[in-house]
Amino acid sequence: MKRSVACLLAVLLPVMANAQTRGYSTNFTFSQRNFADTIPIEVVDNQIFVKATAGGRVYRFCLDTGASQGTVYASSPISGLRALGSVVSRDAAGRSDTVSVVQLPAITIGKLTITGYVASLFPSTMLRAYDGIIGFDFFNKGLCCKIDTRNRRMVIADRRDFFDGETGYALHYKLKWFVPYVMVSPFKRHYDEALFDTGSNVLYTMNKQSFDEHAYKSRNVNSQVEARVKGKLTIGNIGAERGGEVAFLKLDRLKWDDFSFLDVSAVTTQGSSKIGAAMLRYGAVIINGFRRYIRFQPYDDGDSVKVSNKPLTTAYVPTDDGRASVGIVMPGCADYEAGLRQGDIIISIDGKAIASFAAFQRFTLVKGMTHKMRVLTQEGKVKDVVITR
Repeated sequence: MKRSVACLLAVLLPVMANAQTRGYSTNFTFSQRNFADTIPIEVVDNQIFVKATAGGRVYRFCLDTGASQGTVYASSPISGLRALGSVVSRDAAGRSDTVSVVQLPAITIGKLTITGYVASLFPSTMLRAYDGIIGFDFFNKGLCCKIDTRNRRMVIADRRDFFDGETGYALHYKLKWFVPYVMVSPFKRHYDEALFDTGSNVLYTMNKQSFDEHAYKSRNVNSQVEARVKGKLTIGNIGAERGGEVAFLKLDRLKWDDFSFLDVSAVTTQGSSKIGAAMLRYGAVIINGFRRYIRFQPYDDGDSVKVSNKPLTTAYVPTDDGRASVGIVMPGCADYEAGLRQGDIIISIDGKAIASFAAFQRFTLVKGMTHKMRVLTQEGKVKDVVITR
């Protein structure tokens, strides 16, 4: 199944705590000290999932380094959530709102039990294949971790020297809003501050303002732009990003320290630049929460890998009232030639009414099959568009 939905998960911005408002906290506790454990992981669409047990029931959590704290949703099956207050949260799309904060029951991951873990509670406006998120506070508490998607395992330890002596390409990260930012190079002699975000399933997205600053200085930057359109593609926990210009990029290389990802398709967004979970297709990653570095260990020999990923050509986003709409469509792509345009609201697919973004997510767009979309254009006209996935 193919679905061109760009879904980047939230980064929570804390506020000062008072009687009604709860801010960022790492007061949760671990059941063990001086430990190391190997935990099996699932990898689906580049993202990382771990199983956690609470109250005798197994739940599925996404490991999201782009979220400062845990996240659960109103439809979550997790029982025993304890209300703590509220927090003002800003998501990956730049939207802010006041949301509830809850404390999870004790959860066990591998041999480690976590007690007092705090999560923001968001409404259930989208379909998700997991029960909650474990954020970067997991590492800020004092953990080291090696994520190896090729062997479907994650090693965690509370010893700062556990991974000392391992080789690879290390970048020190800076904490901003309690999540890790590193300096990468998308263009020669240009550096970009990017969030290391395993909640994003792509390799790289670039902040539009940062891109504009680089493009102003260099013809080399502009030569790697394939197209520019108006639209939006990032979806946070609160809603879609505001509209603006989106640049489709074809990067000669993206450098992480002295390692190069070659022939990389990327796009710009209104949110932070991000290095996403697709990086883990090409190597293991060590996160040291004590010394604040992230080390990339390529699976194959050499100091580069050819990515040649397919460009994102169409993205769907929710409208403010929860409908499914076309966020962007790249001029010249098959969907554009079929008549799909940015801003079109999806009314039905193959005769089945699509009343919400969640209903759109539930509809299976089968790769290789032709589907008829009925859409409402920004001009208020209804038209049928035949697309092939």
